[in-house]
This record gives sequence, structure tokens and C-alpha cells, in this order.
Amino acid sequence: MSHLSRTLPIKRAAHVYLVHEGQLLLVEERMDDGSIFYGLPGGKAHAGETLGDAAVRQVLVETGLHVTDLMFVSLIEGELLTGTRNECYANFGRFTASFSGDLAPTDPEVVGVKWVPFGQVEALVRYGPPPEVEERNPLIWVPTRDFVRGQPRAYYPI
Repeated sequence: MSHLSRTLPIKRAAHVYLVHEGQLLLVEERMDDGSIFYGLPGGKAHAGETLGDAAVRQVLVETGLHVTDLMFVSLIEGELLTGTRNECYANFGRFTASFSGDLAPTDPEVVGVKWVPFGQVEALVRYGPPPEVEERNPLIWVPTRDFVRGQPRAYYPI
């Protein structure tokens, strides 16, 4: 049997757990089907951009907050969305950070920013269609669940 190799596009992204008095900052985004999705502030890294720089840039546009002193928490890595048009190799960093400023998102996709008590974070997670939306993949939320429970791991293979 011959070995068939394939090359997957790599998606690199960084998200930040911003914590204040037992609450986690989540952004509210409107999905294509009109529903509201809650997620961590952060997003895709540009070509040549470090995950840390992507985290700082994305948090600023999505929340208005300036983050400093990034501390690594977790890396999520592996093949994501296999069999869909968005199949990719994911390399997602999760950080905590200090922050300053006022909540004032400028990203047009963000419809709100909300401090959510740790105990209520998991209730906001929605899984399911459409399958190409990677943020609705349960594997993406496992590290957040562990973080709010005080049990983050450093590495999450997908």
C-alpha cells in the first residue's frame, strides 16, 4: 500500500481568560443563523504574528481592554473539523493576563461583552450546527471548563 500524504491548512489562534472577582469575560457574537454565541476574547493570528501578539490585538478590538503580562495556560492542538470545508490543523493558545481600560468593543461582529460568574460559564456553551463553526466543537470548550473549575491542563490534544 502506498502512503498518501496530505497537507492541512494550519489555523493559529489565541484566546485570553480575563478574570475579575470570580467572573470570566466573554464576548457575545451573532452567528450566521442569527443566534448569539458566547466565546473567549481572542482570535486568529495573522501570518508572522506570535500567539501572544494576536491575543493582545484581538482582545483590544473585541473588548476595548489593553492586556499585558500574558501568562500561558493551555495549548489546544490537533486536526479540527475533519471532513468539512474548514478542516484544518489547529494550534490554539490560551492565556491569562492583566488588563486595563474600559469595555468598548470595536469589532463589528461583537454585539456585547459580559462578565460571567465562573459557575454560570458552562451553561452558556452551545454545541451543534453548523459543524463548520469550530467554537461550537465541545473540544474547544473543555479547557475553559477546566479553567473555571480551577483544574486547567497545559496541553489538550484534539
